[in-house]
Amino acid sequence: MRARSLGHSKRSVGGVRYTKAVPDRVVELLLTEGALDKLGARAISADEVAELLRNAYAVVRNPRAPTPGSRRLLIGRTNGGRCLTLVIEQAVEPTTWLTITGWESTEIERKLLSDR
Repeated sequence: MRARSLGHSKRSVGGVRYTKAVPDRVVELLLTEGALDKLGARAISADEVAELLRNAYAVVRNPRAPTPGSRRLLIGRTNGGRCLTLVIEQAVEPTTWLTITGWESTEIERKLLSDR
């Protein structure tokens, strides 16, 4: 599944700019023990992470990435309808991404997903 364009507009919340979707293809998400611990602290399971790729999702640049363009936000819904945002970083394989952390999507992140 490819991320679809969110349009040409930029959205800002709290001074953070979210830009339109980027054409990155996400086929596989890898989870480290550290990522599982971070997700678990927010009651997000590995199964829910896997579900995001089987449902509609959007990929946008992470406006808070330590190096501009190095990380993305994957915003999607679980089978149960829960909207989650993951911080991901590209691995060696271009369609494989490393999950850094995640949380319940904010209102603006849910809007970015619904605009796709």
